Amino acid sequence: MEFGESIKRTRQHRNLTQEAVAHHLHVTRQTISSWERGKSYPDIDTLIQLSDYYQLSLDTLLKKDSGLTETLRKPVVLKSIQPIIKNLTIVDVIFLIALVFAHQFFMVKGLLYLMGLINILTLQKLNRFAEILNDSDIYARWSKRRSWVLLIAISSAIAAIGLRTAHLLPLAGDFAFLAAGAGSAFILAEFYFLFQRYHAKRLGQLP
Repeated sequence: MEFGESIKRTRQHRNLTQEAVAHHLHVTRQTISSWERGKSYPDIDTLIQLSDYYQLSLDTLLKKDSGLTETLRKPVVLKSIQPIIKNLTIVDVIFLIALVFAHQFFMVKGLLYLMGLINILTLQKLNRFAEILNDSDIYARWSKRRSWVLLIAISSAIAAIGLRTAHLLPLAGDFAFLAAGAGSAFILAEFYFLFQRYHAKRLGQLP
């Protein structure tokens, strides 16, 4: 089944209109119609949104459509993305170290926060795309990351308490901030995971 026919059948099976899908993806109805008729293809970002919206893997969306799979060959894309993910991870670690020890440089610290946030968002987007290409679902992804996020939160909290006891208040404050951030991220991710699992069960996608 070609890409256009696949997304058209999925949309009709879910009783969705082209207007509803277009509104969700922030495109025009004509764009949806063009995709379904095989006249054009969505870009990578929109493919990811479409994959999430229809709860379909990219393999299912692209199956037997050489026109689109030629532009999204997994080995090539993954080979291109993985070094970027690695480099962005290294940069994140450098930012983290700089933030912990940059007490006296308030303007620099604020800039580092902004750059670090942008970098984290970029890394998350790349990771998400790579995981979708690998057909890993949200449950497998969060199961792998849960323990690491929790470990960072707990370790940072212990470090903050220890540094505060040693009267190293600036460092203690930084580690407390890191612990709060990691803890908040853990809680939000856990709620999102539970919500997605509940939604998938309602749709009959999980036992």
